[in-house]
Amino acid sequence: MTDNQPARRTYRGETAAQRAQDRRRRLIDAAVEVFGTRGYRVATVDEVCTQAGLSKRYFYESFTDAEALLLACYEKCAQDIHTDMVAAVVDAPPSMDEQLRAALTGYFCAIEADQRRARITLLEILGVSPAVDAAYTAQTHLFAASVQALAPAAFGSADDSDGRLHLIAQGIIGAVTTLARIWLLDEVARPRAELVDAAYALVNAVLDDLSGHTAGAG
Repeated sequence: MTDNQPARRTYRGETAAQRAQDRRRRLIDAAVEVFGTRGYRVATVDEVCTQAGLSKRYFYESFTDAEALLLACYEKCAQDIHTDMVAAVVDAPPSMDEQLRAALTGYFCAIEADQRRARITLLEILGVSPAVDAAYTAQTHLFAASVQALAPAAFGSADDSDGRLHLIAQGIIGAVTTLARIWLLDEVARPRAELVDAAYALVNAVLDDLSGHTAGAG
């Protein structure tokens, strides 16, 4: 019983578990700064710990290695961007065109507003390891599912037992992220509205084609 007591003690109103969670959050925030500015491949654990104001032993309290920290950063950044997109859609008028444009605006606003997380989700995540590739694939599936939910007239009324429609939705995400990646590498030189317009034209062309095929099949 005595051995377990230190883990339950509070310090300044926080339990040991709460303090550990706070240190983990600080490390992730620090890594977003370091990975998102210097790059994952050249950054070190020591740099992240210095940025977080924590000793290295606290790093290994939460993460096995730098790759595990990259995964945590990526998941946080991708979720934040997805949340921004969803919020933009919720606030938009109910028509599909308006919601599509809102989703794209929310996405490119998120890229422009925090280019550190954009760099992590669009550049630093690529080609690191099979585990990181799997995380990237999972997020692509999530964003593709959002595309399908956003355009039920194109995606919702057809049988997708073979996964073809989801594959098309993944292709839409690929096209949009490629535009965003090039924009980021070009230091977001073009006005954001031009990126939204270009992405809207691409996505709308695919949705129109799908809707036409669905109507023809009916």
